[in-house]
This record gives sequence, structure tokens and C-alpha cells, in this order.
Amino acid sequence: MISIRILASAVALAGGAAFTAHVQAKSDDYRFELVGTPHLTARKDIVQVRLVSVADGKAVPDAVIFESKADMGPAGMDTMTAPVKVLPAKGGIYSFEVDPGMAGTWALHLAAKVQGDPDTVRGTVNADLVK
Repeated sequence: MISIRILASAVALAGGAAFTAHVQAKSDDYRFELVGTPHLTARKDIVQVRLVSVADGKAVPDAVIFESKADMGPAGMDTMTAPVKVLPAKGGIYSFEVDPGMAGTWALHLAAKVQGDPDTVRGTVNADLVK
């Protein structure tokens, strides 16, 4: 009799855990998208990115971008990096100032936290920078 109660409790607990997993968002529920084409300002490229919820396609305006790196990985030179400065976000558009050493296709690697989501959202956008 006790083993049936234990089994029933385990099934109920597992069912609750599965329900919780569906309620909470996962980091792959989001993606970073390049907004327009990068433009030059004071000899540095400004790259604009939006974080989008995959489920509804809506922009996530209040994420906290805490990591940004740039490299020439798309051109096979991932050891060539460039300094990245995070600029203030406006209306769900996150802007980054990249100072590349040369023109070409650069990868901007980003990490963010979305309010209410315990996971870190990571993504990469490729952008053609002109220097």
C-alpha cells in the first residue's frame, strides 16, 4: 500500500515538474536579429540588434545585455577580435559600437538576461563592417 502512495506521489511530482518546465521560458525561445545595416560613426561601426521572442515574433525591450564580443569567425579568422562598446538601448533596439581592425564579415556574440527567464540567452549575429 505504501509503495502505491510513493509511486503516486512521484508521478504527481514529475507531472508538476513537467508543467513548470513548460511555463518557464527557455533561452532558445529567443533569438537576436540584425536591424538594418551597420553604419559608420566616428570611424566605428554601429551595429543594431533586436532580441525577439520566437513564439510571437515580438521584440523584448527590457533585456539586460551583459556580454558582447566581436570576431571575424565568419571569415575563418575567429582569433581576430574587435573592441565592442554597448550603447544605450532605445525602443527594444540594442546598439553596439564595434571598432574592427579591418573590413569584412564580423560575428557579434551576445549574452542577455530576460526578466522572468532564469536562463541566459546567447546568440550571434553576423554583420558586414566597413571600418
